[in-house]
Amino acid sequence: MYGWRARIGNISPTACSEILPYEFYRVAPEGVTFVSTNLVIRDARESSQVEASWHRFDTAFEDLLHTRVDHITLSGAPLVLANGVERHRELLQEFRNRYPVPVGTSPQSFADALKYLGAVKLAVATSFIPAHNELVRAFLASEGFDVLGIESLDTGMTSLEKAMLSPTQVFRHVRAVGRKYSTCDAVLITSSAWPTLTVIQAGIKAGIKGYGKLLGTLS
Repeated sequence: MYGWRARIGNISPTACSEILPYEFYRVAPEGVTFVSTNLVIRDARESSQVEASWHRFDTAFEDLLHTRVDHITLSGAPLVLANGVERHRELLQEFRNRYPVPVGTSPQSFADALKYLGAVKLAVATSFIPAHNELVRAFLASEGFDVLGIESLDTGMTSLEKAMLSPTQVFRHVRAVGRKYSTCDAVLITSSAWPTLTVIQAGIKAGIKGYGKLLGTLS
């Protein structure tokens, strides 16, 4: 079996996913596989699509459990934070109590990762509309981070189209955010639909081992 070490389940908010599975396999250790199921969002700017996806959570979890995954992540900050920080915490606890495998969300995962790295002051690069940016800001603040600023790359693209961005476009936006908030400890990129791995070394003179300190803990 390919996933002899671990089988990581993911509930993707968008109807199609391309970048996240591709980049996952670029960095995952041998024997770790990615098992994904998708919800119905084509454009996260449409609140009706976000609401419809909420009603599919249980089905998505059950589908992944049938494949015997070892962990499940519910992805998509605009989706899981849509009803506020407190509801996100309640929802996460409900899922952890209900299902027999560890459960996380993408916002909680990146918050935990940033804490592990010791980052406190954050600049955030997103692909979100202002309302979704404020959801992310409120969540990060509730986790104890100092959010210096959030900047969105406004391309007018739908959620499905964001994978068409070039790595160069993403790099330029993230670099601009880092320069604007130059006292930050880290720049957080929130969109898993953006291609990022090919430009991780760009503009950094010091060599980066593998894909950075956090992923370097995996073996």
